[in-house]
Amino acid sequence: MDTTSPDVSTDAPNAEPAGTAPVEVRHLIQQWKRLDELLAGLKKDDWTAPTSLPGWTVRDVVAHVAGTEHMLAGESVPDIELPASAHEYVRNPIGELNEKFVQEARPLAIEDAFEDFREAVAERTRQLAEMTAADLEAETDSPVGRVPYRTFMGVRVFDCWVHEDDIRQAIGMQHHLGGDTGRFAVAEIVRALPRIVGKKAAAPDGSRVRFRITGETDTDLPLATDVVVDGRASLADVDDTAPATVELVFDTPTFVRATTGRIVAEPGDGVEVSGDEDLGRAILGSLTFTI
Repeated sequence: MDTTSPDVSTDAPNAEPAGTAPVEVRHLIQQWKRLDELLAGLKKDDWTAPTSLPGWTVRDVVAHVAGTEHMLAGESVPDIELPASAHEYVRNPIGELNEKFVQEARPLAIEDAFEDFREAVAERTRQLAEMTAADLEAETDSPVGRVPYRTFMGVRVFDCWVHEDDIRQAIGMQHHLGGDTGRFAVAEIVRALPRIVGKKAAAPDGSRVRFRITGETDTDLPLATDVVVDGRASLADVDDTAPATVELVFDTPTFVRATTGRIVAEPGDGVEVSGDEDLGRAILGSLTFTI
């Protein structure tokens, strides 16, 4: 395939001045650019590499991203019947919707699948540039409930960011989770930690769970936070004077891939657990928060 990459942003990202667009929109456009640059450099065989998402290759992940943006641009969900094989991993209505876009794109040549992604992104960038402040604050349905439209776009940042990592992992490429967009996206994970600790892992009252994510390069996302359970679980600043019931120290890729359901984290393999080992293992087994 032709790997030269005309900048998909020429039609629209510059139409929305960086200083006036909401941060969610700015990060989303930047993440689309990152995906475009990654896809432009792929070899033909890379597109058929299996990802950690059951049933999906790299090209299927691209079709999913493009399909979601087609739908948000106002296009209808494809009226197709899913093959029996898809029901082995499609487990909910959102998964079924996603799979219909993936199945529709399967017959496309790789060049056409890439072009479809670019067309979807270009159309959505133009659409976002035309939205007023009131449009962006209007309540809308989203995978996280009914929220302002700009908040929904923040969820789209997270989704596209995670799928960039899916592609990189599938073809054995260095992860690239850091930067401003990565820090914005990982906040979605951090906000989910109290529910993971308090509800899913059932940490008892009085627990203090410490998460540390290490980083060695600018492609990592070092951070540290406590989750304190006092009637309900909530985020808290790390307090080194308050002993943690359990501390989990992750490398960046393991933290991201475990919380998004790509892997099951195990002590000694990208994560170290100290303190209450039983609680630590319960948390590791409950990390997935995505649909």
